[in-house]
Amino acid sequence: MWGSYVTVEDVDAQAGKAEKLGGKVLVPPRDIPNVGRFCVIQDPQGATLSLITYV
Repeated sequence: MWGSYVTVEDVDAQAGKAEKLGGKVLVPPRDIPNVGRFCVIQDPQGATLSLITYV
C-alpha cells in the first residue's frame, strides 16, 4: 500500500472539510516536532490520503 502526502495551508481546516463532505479522519491533526502538522483522511469510497503543513 502506498501512502501519499499533500501539502495544505491548514491541516485542521481541511480535515474538517473532509468530514463535512462525507469522509473520515483516521488520524486526527497532530504535530510532528520540527516538521509540521499532519492528519490522515479517508474518502467515502475508502481511499486514504495524508495532509501535511510544514513549519
